[in-house]
Amino acid sequence: MLDFLEELILGAAEAWWMPIAVFLLSLIDGFFPVVPSESILMALASIAGIRNGISLTTIFLMGWSGAFIGDQMAYWLGRTIGVRRFRWMRTRSVVRVIGGVRATLEHSGALVIITARHIPGGRVAVNFIAGATRMHVVKFMSLDFVSAGIWAAYSIAIGYFTSGWLDNTLLQIALALVLAAILGWLIDRGIKKFIWSRIDNTSAQDANEDQTGLDSEP
Repeated sequence: MLDFLEELILGAAEAWWMPIAVFLLSLIDGFFPVVPSESILMALASIAGIRNGISLTTIFLMGWSGAFIGDQMAYWLGRTIGVRRFRWMRTRSVVRVIGGVRATLEHSGALVIITARHIPGGRVAVNFIAGATRMHVVKFMSLDFVSAGIWAAYSIAIGYFTSGWLDNTLLQIALALVLAAILGWLIDRGIKKFIWSRIDNTSAQDANEDQTGLDSEP
């Protein structure tokens, strides 16, 4: 059974439609993270050493372009919908989070957009809020173009780095995914800590404005 699964995976990895699948999954994952597309890139990179039919350059370009377009869709969804259209968006906790993310994007936009791309749910939220809070289009596109490229290269690098560590293809893929999960968890904790510090600062500023009767809006 395991041998059958191994051959099935290896056969699919070399199929003509795999680069198209990588592109589509990366695109969809940019605004609707059903399956983390980085898992596909890592899996392909981890077995590229034993299958000559897998072009990492092609996989990289498909992942990069798909991720970039998907992120743009999340941005424009946010720009179209905004942050006040639905009632749940106007609750105190959500407004607080959105304010913190907005402040973070204004002061450390490059850092947040690049790091959040490595967190499946985080990248969608950040890109949506970037659009909803009207982050400049050219600035977002420029940062995201770099971010998507780093993300694709990072995903492939993890798989390629672990390639050859184990003889079994399934275990080889699992090893790459476990390593990526650990690194992703560390990145997730770091960026959440950074954003929450911004949220706390925003809350403190709002509290001071309420006490003094000042308003930050002109």
